[in-house]
Amino acid sequence: MTNEGRSAEVRMEEEYMAVTIDYTKKEDRTVICDKIAEIEEQFNEHPEVIHKRSQENEGGSFTVEFSKDIYTHSRIPGEFIEALLRSLNIEHCEED
Repeated sequence: MTNEGRSAEVRMEEEYMAVTIDYTKKEDRTVICDKIAEIEEQFNEHPEVIHKRSQENEGGSFTVEFSKDIYTHSRIPGEFIEALLRSLNIEHCEED
């Protein structure tokens, strides 16, 4: 679902879970980064975060990835992603 120039896609595999949040406005970069930091502190969990800027416009994407160890033994990745999307007012997302 797109919300204020933001959209999200969740990918899940056997030993991997990730959410990619795309944005189109330059100012969203800081908002998304700050929200990720807040959720990391809330859950005391620090997943891999990849930030890519778009060459075509002022947008880009953040990917938050959880690997095998935490994904297969905990509910934290799903709860983390839900909290992050809620904090960004993204109500629905695409699933791969």
